[in-house]
Amino acid sequence: MSENDERIKVLGSLTEAVNRLEEASAFTNLIPEVRTNLVYSKPEPSDREDVAGIDGRITVVGGFPKASGSPKFGVSDHMARAILEISKFKPSFRAGINIKFNDRIMTVIENYAEEESLKVGEIDRSEEPDKSKKGEIKSMPWKIEYLHESHGGIPKIFYETAGWGKEPLFVILGDNPVEVVDESLEISSRV
Repeated sequence: MSENDERIKVLGSLTEAVNRLEEASAFTNLIPEVRTNLVYSKPEPSDREDVAGIDGRITVVGGFPKASGSPKFGVSDHMARAILEISKFKPSFRAGINIKFNDRIMTVIENYAEEESLKVGEIDRSEEPDKSKKGEIKSMPWKIEYLHESHGGIPKIFYETAGWGKEPLFVILGDNPVEVVDESLEISSRV
């Protein structure tokens, strides 16, 4: 597949996934304060320009999720960096979405994971080295390595605990954005 064909495929899949999200009012219960981003990378991504996301993220308008902009390459930071690091350990996880963390959602996700025989991972920010806490280096490589080492691989669902100025979040991973959105919608229907 040519480079251009691959880019079109990635953007098309993201568009389809966003269309599903925008029809599901229940998903608004999962949108965190920092808003949601949905990302999908080309195979073997090497930098942020290989990862497409929603320009401006996904917010709430009129009680429904609404993409602030179109899917584009290079517009995501946090989720793109996560996918880039994750691809080093599990290349098939090319898509991801961030959602709100709270006790109710935790219970729903734990029950969902048990039903689906999935592991839920945790990134404990209290274990984070001082250098990345202080912003001297980016913390994403440490987070994903910590997740991989502490869980014997990269789990399909994980969360980051709260940190100074950092909202705790869940991340759901998958092979493509439609899969990730469908799982998110199943979780949102139970919240």
